[in-house]
Amino acid sequence: MAYDTASTYETIELFGLTERDAQLPIPNDDVLEDAIVRETFEAMLGQLRGTGLEAEIEPLAHGLATILQRRKVNLTRELDRTADKIKALAKSHDGSEISETALEDAQEKFIQIRDVTAALGVMSEKAAECYEQETGHAFIPASGSRASARARETGAVFEAKLLLEQHDRETADSCKIQGVPLIVSGATDWTDVDTIFRYLDRVRDRIKQNRNQEIFLCHKGGKGAELIAASWARARGIHQAKFDPRWKAHGRAAPFKCNDEMLDDKFAAAGVVLFGGNGVALNLGQKAEDKGITVMRIADPAGTSKPKSKS
Repeated sequence: MAYDTASTYETIELFGLTERDAQLPIPNDDVLEDAIVRETFEAMLGQLRGTGLEAEIEPLAHGLATILQRRKVNLTRELDRTADKIKALAKSHDGSEISETALEDAQEKFIQIRDVTAALGVMSEKAAECYEQETGHAFIPASGSRASARARETGAVFEAKLLLEQHDRETADSCKIQGVPLIVSGATDWTDVDTIFRYLDRVRDRIKQNRNQEIFLCHKGGKGAELIAASWARARGIHQAKFDPRWKAHGRAAPFKCNDEMLDDKFAAAGVVLFGGNGVALNLGQKAEDKGITVMRIADPAGTSKPKSKS
């Protein structure tokens, strides 16, 4: 049974093969350029040389190169739309699990489209090169410019784009979180405000002295110790990142998943401070020490919650 391209895509979509968990790796540039594009040109056009169809080599080669160019352009537009969606979702984020999931999905889609667009860019440039080698003519797409539309820009358009780019950079800089992450967790029944403020002040000063950097606070937004720590961050003008447990997605494991997210290597946490703690906080401390991250454990002066020391 034969399938056309459209029905093949529909079949893949129907059986869920486009889910991100089933995403396959993208071939490296050498494979894209040589084993895919160059060999495709050779397989399609090589047998036409010296035949009555030799005159068709040029339009067929041009058509193949144009298909890849147009697909790259379409993906670039989709990438821009996804970037705009991420900006809108980040701006309207209300802390709910629905908002969090939508933002994460948009970011994953952006990364996927970005990687595919880059691969198509490599393929389209190789196709243009193959066309030029095959025909001896420079490749010019049927519509638009091969490299960029900037060659046709007026001075006013160019200045307008520079202005927008400057605005985007300034907006990004104002939203950027400076410093190193400090993770805080602890007992939900902790009530001693002074102790948390005092120890966090000390840790902040120590990191400033050793690294010459400000910290930003990472926590799960829980009650007790984490709520007091969040108040400390606001009082000191410290940025903070709240890692919400995704109960619907992870069930009872949600707080432990949050621990893993905060300890992810991409954040490079400066340390962990535990004010008392329950099983979740102790799990955080254990995982942090396993990663070689410094953990400070502070006992509750009231004696209502005491963390267990690592033996």
